[in-house]
Amino acid sequence: MTLTENSGVGTPRKTLLRGSSATLVTACAALLFSIPAAADTTADDDQAEATRQITAEEADPYARFLQNYVDWANIIEAEGRKRGRPLTGSQIELARAVGIERPEEVRIIFVDAVPFPKENEDMRRMGEALGFIGPGVINNAQAFGYTIWVRNGYTLDRPSLAHELVHVMQIERAGDFGAFVKQYMMQLLRHGHNDMPLEIEAYAANEKFNCDTPD
Repeated sequence: MTLTENSGVGTPRKTLLRGSSATLVTACAALLFSIPAAADTTADDDQAEATRQITAEEADPYARFLQNYVDWANIIEAEGRKRGRPLTGSQIELARAVGIERPEEVRIIFVDAVPFPKENEDMRRMGEALGFIGPGVINNAQAFGYTIWVRNGYTLDRPSLAHELVHVMQIERAGDFGAFVKQYMMQLLRHGHNDMPLEIEAYAANEKFNCDTPD
């Protein structure tokens, strides 16, 4: 995911917890993930912990939020597979370079706005609390599986595409989008957007392919 505040101004590595909405995020962390405040684990540990919490989460309203988001994302993924264009030859090479096992499955979809279930009040509030949506926040690109949704007007050069392809690889590595988003949320709540391992891994690809030209 690549976010900016305001139209193209400032660093893309920025997600904010906004005002009193931070209380909602704190509750989500405590109830959904049961993370000790001092915990510091690896990405693999995050995924294992998420798996261990599945039974407890089924009875939790925040678990229902997460499941609803995953169900919605699966619909978006299916739509993107129909609408999206496949990678070019050089983009497939890039996808292989970042570790995607099935680059031929990847599709890119250009849209006026990267989708988010804003029509659902609970999801909208959580999205604002996590800094994914809200005044001044623009989501430039996001992977929902093998589909990458890109905002019209955003320059998807090779470094930026490499970033999103890393997220596709992470979803592939996790097994599915549901497992990935649990891991992503746990890291976001624990570390913040700039310091979470999944985003650090993706931004490393920006740096690695920074000298490449747009495709």
